[in-house]
Amino acid sequence: MGRMSEREMQTFLDEPRIGHMVTLQSDGSPQAAPIWYEYRDGQFLVWTDRFTRRFKNIVVDPRVSLSVASEDEPYRYATAEGTVTVRESDVEATANSISVRYQGAERGTAFVEEYHKDGVSVLLVLAPSKLVTWKNDD
Repeated sequence: MGRMSEREMQTFLDEPRIGHMVTLQSDGSPQAAPIWYEYRDGQFLVWTDRFTRRFKNIVVDPRVSLSVASEDEPYRYATAEGTVTVRESDVEATANSISVRYQGAERGTAFVEEYHKDGVSVLLVLAPSKLVTWKNDD
């Protein structure tokens, strides 16, 4: 058992796994939500819209925690903590990249066409201040 190498971590995070993002509600209580993400250049990118609870929470308090874990053996996970910034540029291209990764070209593109709305869709960018990985390599 131990930590993943940079290459192992990138390979693991490149797989279309469901992440779980924890944000803080206005009363300080945590709120977890399953998310699709892309890990690029040391940052997690998450496509969402301004109507989600996670976005509303981040506007008040941008601190988040993100967990990505395998569901099969050998078990592995990565957890990240930090402050999210909201980005309004390159939203559609990144949304397409994320959606195609999870659903394939045809379904992913159709999903973005149906749900992407200029001015409503944003990117949540997490450049982790803390990143921990673990692998069961017994």
